[in-house]
Amino acid sequence: MTIKPMMSCKIKETTFLKSIVLFASILLSINSVEVALAKEKVPQNKIKTDTSSFTLTVSPLGNPQAPQGGTLQLSFSAEPQTLNPISSSDFYSQRVMSYVLDGLLNWNIDTNQIEPGLAEKYDVSPNQLTYTFYLRKNAVFQDGQPITAEDVKFTFDCIKDPAFKAAHRIPYYENIGSVIIVDPHTVKIVMNKVYYNNIVTLGSGGFTPILPKHIYSDPSKPHNKDIIGSGPYKLEAYNKGKNIILVKNPKWWGWGTEQFKGSYNFEKISFRFIKEENLALEMLKKEQIDTLSLTPEAFMKKTSEAPFGQTILKKKVENSDPGTGYSFVGWNFLNPIFKDKNTRFALALLMNREEMNNKFRYNLSQMAQGPWLISSVFASNKISPIKFDPEKAKKILSQSGWKDQNKDGVLEKTIQGKKTDFKFTLMFANRDVEKYYTLYQEDLKKAGISMELKLVEWNTFIKALADKKFDAATLGWSGGDIESDPKQIWHSESARAGGSNFISYSNPKVDQLIDKARVEMDPKKRAPIWQEIDRLIAEDYPYVFMFNEKYKLYAHHKKIGMPKDTYKYEIGTSYWWMIK
Repeated sequence: MTIKPMMSCKIKETTFLKSIVLFASILLSINSVEVALAKEKVPQNKIKTDTSSFTLTVSPLGNPQAPQGGTLQLSFSAEPQTLNPISSSDFYSQRVMSYVLDGLLNWNIDTNQIEPGLAEKYDVSPNQLTYTFYLRKNAVFQDGQPITAEDVKFTFDCIKDPAFKAAHRIPYYENIGSVIIVDPHTVKIVMNKVYYNNIVTLGSGGFTPILPKHIYSDPSKPHNKDIIGSGPYKLEAYNKGKNIILVKNPKWWGWGTEQFKGSYNFEKISFRFIKEENLALEMLKKEQIDTLSLTPEAFMKKTSEAPFGQTILKKKVENSDPGTGYSFVGWNFLNPIFKDKNTRFALALLMNREEMNNKFRYNLSQMAQGPWLISSVFASNKISPIKFDPEKAKKILSQSGWKDQNKDGVLEKTIQGKKTDFKFTLMFANRDVEKYYTLYQEDLKKAGISMELKLVEWNTFIKALADKKFDAATLGWSGGDIESDPKQIWHSESARAGGSNFISYSNPKVDQLIDKARVEMDPKKRAPIWQEIDRLIAEDYPYVFMFNEKYKLYAHHKKIGMPKDTYKYEIGTSYWWMIK
């Protein structure tokens, strides 16, 4: 999964799956047209136990008559932390990479079936431990260098090398035993053990985009503002603090193929950095951006008058995309205040999400209950969203030893022999989310808890998470798939430096169940394990799980053409075009 600042709405649109990423969203009103790019979907054509060769077919989704040219103007609510595809972990960098990089395979966003990518076909051994990929002989990187098995081997090997700082990705690759070059266009990947998500990890460009070894082999070169791959677009300019501009890559292997007719129709794509939603809406009105994912408040209140409904069209759609993720407040378990489970439960009881949903989200969101979407078949039916209950919270706090003994309005407790006031700082990376936590701050104060709000620039925010130098943080996870692997976020091994378990959550039972589910190849047997993990995590209260989104809300200028408002699993901006 990928990280996003807590409020940012983004449009999603990739034809390959994505690892889980963080976002600084406004409570997960993720720009529906960008969001799902950061998540992975598990292909429905599961690997057979009697495998041999998989010859891949395609189901084209674009309009072959779509006009070519023009510039698609998009927006980011934060600047990418880095464009280095090895070490990046945030949503914004992943979004850029989806246009610039290719994986071995693609996933159809309407059928969720595997389609060819840099590999034209692949084989899987009967024991499901050896995967052989056959590369296209006409595929080259954007600098003209041919793509070979050497590049594939490097791509997988570098993730395990600490020098490349990819700790957050290791949970998906730890089972890889060796990557063997058979010939310049054939590579064999041998796994140490079976893993239900192997083909997604190995094949998806969202998890494993194939990188040019001759560019990225030196880990001392940061590549923060440059990127080279083999995808349909290449980097034209990175204007710090302003925008990123991509231009069509004339060397892309996909041009002229049946698979990609009507895809990637714009000559250029520009990502403008616009931190605040109101400014983004004004720029949309002035045609300085072409489309914008909308928060429920923007959809219901801020876009009710012209030019919306006239030159700008609003869309409210539903699809089966699991990549919308969820928003949350995470507690740093290294802070003694948050080590007690009952204290964390009380903090959840003191958040009035019902009022937030009514006041700021027009009841268009669903209350989240745990790490799986509430609509997922992997969500436990033994838990439910925590309701606002300040009296119950006060009782639990008192039973947990929190008392206002000096009558200064703030609870205190002796922790590890030291008197500790119940005070902490909540950091956030998007100003638009502040109103949610001002409301929370008031309810906490009534219960004797002092919470300071601190707005932090996105890249500084990400560093604080990585260094674990924070009390509490609000943001969101996007990305992942229909059957996401929770190890990246919830396993204690992922609490390592640079890992995605930045709150240092640890539950041995959860670890055990995650390990068990990952090697269970029968999806019917995995499902109840995931459900139990969902329950255990939810009842540990490591986050205040906030909202799931039922609808994708976005707006676009009438000059933008599209085959349909949404495909089954994504909006599908890769198939949009500029009406001439």
